[in-house]
Amino acid sequence: MLRMNGIGKGDLLRFIAKHLGSLNMYDVVVIGAGPGGYACAIRAAQLGGNICLIEKNGLGGTCTQRGCIPTKFLHSLGDIVRRVTAAKKNGINAQIELNYKTLKLRTEATVAKLASGIKLLIQSNGIDLMEGEAHIISHNKVVVNERIVETKHIVISTGSHPICLQGYEFGKNILSTDAVLELEELPKSIIIVGGGYSGCEFASILNILGCSVTLVEAEDRLIPLQIEDIGNTIEKYMRLDGINIITNSRIEKIVNNVVHVNGEELQTDKVLFCVGRRQNISEDELNNIGVKFNQQGIIVDEEMRTSVHNIFAIGDITGIYELAHVASKQGEIAAQNIMGIESVMDYRSVPTCIFTYPEVAFVGELKGKSGEFPLAASAKANCLGDTRGFIKVFEKNGILTGTFIIAPHAGEMISEAALAIRMQLRLEDVFDTIHTHPTLPESFVDAIRDINSEAIHLPSKGSRK
Repeated sequence: MLRMNGIGKGDLLRFIAKHLGSLNMYDVVVIGAGPGGYACAIRAAQLGGNICLIEKNGLGGTCTQRGCIPTKFLHSLGDIVRRVTAAKKNGINAQIELNYKTLKLRTEATVAKLASGIKLLIQSNGIDLMEGEAHIISHNKVVVNERIVETKHIVISTGSHPICLQGYEFGKNILSTDAVLELEELPKSIIIVGGGYSGCEFASILNILGCSVTLVEAEDRLIPLQIEDIGNTIEKYMRLDGINIITNSRIEKIVNNVVHVNGEELQTDKVLFCVGRRQNISEDELNNIGVKFNQQGIIVDEEMRTSVHNIFAIGDITGIYELAHVASKQGEIAAQNIMGIESVMDYRSVPTCIFTYPEVAFVGELKGKSGEFPLAASAKANCLGDTRGFIKVFEKNGILTGTFIIAPHAGEMISEAALAIRMQLRLEDVFDTIHTHPTLPESFVDAIRDINSEAIHLPSKGSRK
């Protein structure tokens, strides 16, 4: 009998016959390699699946290529500018000279490095990566690059795109949140339309980098979908930083480089629209295979399953949250259900962070009995020379239910609150846990103690009246 490397011909044929199906039929085809898509592919591969991941426009999707990563890189550099400027009062005199071309190159290099890291993760998990635009033609067939890919399950993770204000189009002077990152030079002035998460972030970053910024919001406060304390506080700090904020106002018209607001003509180099995003949905394809959707996105259940049993959807495409970390968790949940591990999404403790100066982060229900701790009373914040902001916590029946933080590094601190809320920890579970001194998270402890007037590092409430 013919033998190859110790394997008999019959054994080899049986091996090929056994595995030929897996070569032609994937367990999962994931469309879109953003935070949700690649997390889903990796998790399914970890559980033994034969996976194909398809991406047409850069690994990591909007988050890595055009969103979270480039903006947070710029935010970190802006923080350096702030600290150098503030250091003068401490006897450190340094001159800042911004080379935006170099800054842009470094931003692109950081994006490329992280995208390369994602590719390594994909390859190390034995996932087949295909570049191209995918089209779903049936419940178990996808076409990409004129090739039909067969699969037992499909996961749609195609994300969303920025939209323009009605009556206008993106172009040379009217920018999307994608296009503003592609500018070769920093504009001297910019008007940002929309005071939500993205609008506030871009206003803060572009302002600290030297751009004259006007932020226009239609509602009566910034970040209008959250409680007043958040929007009012961050507006106060943004005004102190020199940002011109116009609330309760709408754009009347834009003519060349002139924006008309409240009857006033505002001259500007660029206009940036931060007025929302729209899901990347192919209505014809979804209708053809019977996947239900609405104006918010593809309709899914808590398992991330669509109206078609073997088709799942995750990330922005569902319209549930437009957050990378939510997309990643949805991807893991979808993968586990596909691979036979029953799992459901839990949205009760989803943290959100807005990268302004200072940062804003929140989680849980922001209502009920509360405690508060100002950063001015924090030893670490005073050492940092950055005491703007506070931590506020909420409880019900002795259980932590919500937290919001306005402080430097709020995004890092909010995870402890998210864990406490998810685990339904009692207040004493948190403040009985010894926290390192001096650190910013100590303030979280005293905010919780303040609920019952027991904060160690605040004057008694009676003396504060």
